[in-house]
Amino acid sequence: MDKKLPNIFANQIDKKMNNVQELYYDGMRNEPVRSSGDVLSKIQRIFSSKDFVYKKRVRIWTSTGSREYVVVGRTELSLLTLNNETIKITDILDIEAI
Repeated sequence: MDKKLPNIFANQIDKKMNNVQELYYDGMRNEPVRSSGDVLSKIQRIFSSKDFVYKKRVRIWTSTGSREYVVVGRTELSLLTLNNETIKITDILDIEAI
């Protein structure tokens, strides 16, 4: 096991490398403000759809921005998420199923 392995050639880098680029992608879309009746009907459609059994992934837009949640239930005034968060329905500007 005393075999000597061949040396590996490594070329010297003499110049400054400037090939790192910053990339920014905003995948969120800006939606116009909807009426609360429209949001209530969307929530009703999400919970009454055939593919909603226990939980549903949704994107919710509020005045502070948009975020993805896993919604598991609803009360009269709020939505309940898988992470034990409550989101007031009055704070929701728009909602869509993912």
